[in-house]
Amino acid sequence: MWRWRKALQQWVLRHTPREAQTRLTQRRIYLLPTRFGSMMLLVALAVWIGALNYAVSLAYVLSFWIVALMLLSVLLAYRQLAGLQLQARAAANVFAGGEARFLLQLQWPDTQPRRLRVRWYEADTVLAECTAPGEFALPLAAPYRGQLAMPVLRLWSEAPLGLVRAFCHVRLQAVLWVYPQPLADPRELAWHGGDGESSAIEAGGDDFAGLAPWQAGQSLRRIAWRVYARRGSLAAREFASPAAAGGQPSLSWDDYAANVPPEQRLSHLCWHVLQASRAGAGLLLRLPQGEYCVEAGNSEPALLALARFGVRDAGG
Repeated sequence: MWRWRKALQQWVLRHTPREAQTRLTQRRIYLLPTRFGSMMLLVALAVWIGALNYAVSLAYVLSFWIVALMLLSVLLAYRQLAGLQLQARAAANVFAGGEARFLLQLQWPDTQPRRLRVRWYEADTVLAECTAPGEFALPLAAPYRGQLAMPVLRLWSEAPLGLVRAFCHVRLQAVLWVYPQPLADPRELAWHGGDGESSAIEAGGDDFAGLAPWQAGQSLRRIAWRVYARRGSLAAREFASPAAAGGQPSLSWDDYAANVPPEQRLSHLCWHVLQASRAGAGLLLRLPQGEYCVEAGNSEPALLALARFGVRDAGG
């Protein structure tokens, strides 16, 4: 049973092209009886056989009435999806381990209310129940860094009688980037001076730069204990090296040992980028594919560079 279901999923993925937007027509909509509808057909068959054996006219009427009701349900269920127009876009980029959101836009030509449900094809949880046109947010787990494409959608409806299910599969073009998961790094930033030379920030320098939330992995000697006594929260003292005057902090892929896994390096770099952004400082990010100058308070270019590191385009 599992192999049969897996083969069916692969077939659906191969025969569902990715589209910027789509409109559902009769060639895209499938119809099958529900469990209740199948039971009704069995009842109609049993009543019809009984009517043949005992020549009961009312039994003929009942069996034909059930069949007519099933045929009417086919038309009504089909109308729930017919003419439906779909378009999707990504809400925002996220960090690995978070929850991504895709926005699905639904429209239909008439003003009649419809009842349909939406879920990811390979999941069982209903994401949205739609009764009117509009935009619906569809959550999706984003456990890994890289590019996340919108999976295949399954739309279906059993309205209004629950005897027939109309369903279709849609694959829309919507992608977002998943940033590395930030991981605290005790390493101090290097500074790129105006003369093109780089120097590391010396721990415990003389120039006090301010306070920042204390992060796990930092030295306990940097904790501002007086601030903790007054506020009850841990804060770390930040110092600026005199050698950094007139320069900017620098992040480099090569600052880490060769035995440090690539994803761990990216997580440390991501953490430093976020710290610099919160402090309102510009920085220079050096990766094997190039250098990125990030303006103060704008971490988006650096985060995108980290998310794209070694990732092929997944939007096709």
